[in-house]
Amino acid sequence: MKVSGAQVTAARDLLRITQVELADAAEVSYRSVLKFESGEAELRPSTLQKILAELERRGIEFTNGTGIGVRLNFEKAAQYSRSVAQARNEADR
Repeated sequence: MKVSGAQVTAARDLLRITQVELADAAEVSYRSVLKFESGEAELRPSTLQKILAELERRGIEFTNGTGIGVRLNFEKAAQYSRSVAQARNEADR
């Protein structure tokens, strides 16, 4: 499925994260995220896959059925939040 920069922007908005936060979490450059979202550049498939994997890990689902869309799966988002909280608790010990 082809995902656009606008869909990545919408996904970030749903998650309330910045381009820098997404880039850091996906281990890609901030400029890659910036240029892709603005439509200035296409990404290497491996870079795009890292970004999509991080967004999907946080509960984002991309759709391209009868329209282009992005939605937040609340169950997956809650699972991600629990795993982050658990990791923080273990790090504090």
